[in-house]
Amino acid sequence: MNKPIIIYISGSPGAGKTTLAKLISEQLYIPHVSSDLVHGGIELTQSNHDRKAAIANAFVPLMISMAQKQISFVVDHVLQKDMGKADIIDKLVPHARIIYIHVYCADPIARYIHRIESSDLPNIEKRRAALLERAVFHKENLSRTADVLDLSVPTLVVATESGYNPAINDILAFIQMHNN
Repeated sequence: MNKPIIIYISGSPGAGKTTLAKLISEQLYIPHVSSDLVHGGIELTQSNHDRKAAIANAFVPLMISMAQKQISFVVDHVLQKDMGKADIIDKLVPHARIIYIHVYCADPIARYIHRIESSDLPNIEKRRAALLERAVFHKENLSRTADVLDLSVPTLVVATESGYNPAINDILAFIQMHNN
């Protein structure tokens, strides 16, 4: 039996992970798992949760469970240099084939701030101040999130400045090429 595929989209906050993940999910008709939405779900249940613990105790186990059930999916999450491979990717590899897509743009933090400031979603409005405070952390952490990581899996780098480069059809072709 073939292992399912996890299309893992990463890059700095604001670089376009979620937008691309939603598009790939729609095009391939597969689920989209978002670390931001997992955090939002935990926040709705239990405010002031530990984000790092949520990754280890909820997000990674959720992805492993889906893969064990033979569900292929796309995920968007910020992998960090020196942590992402050991803490997440290496735990997924026994259960799934990973395709890594790294997205980047010129000023991801400005895009992140704009998205938070312009959102009219109730949970974002409620948490806006805390999310904007995280922009400082994200900016200071760019050296750990902006560069492509060596994950020893098929990797595609996508510019998201204006549209996608390579184009969405080429991204989908890359995914299909590694779905054998």
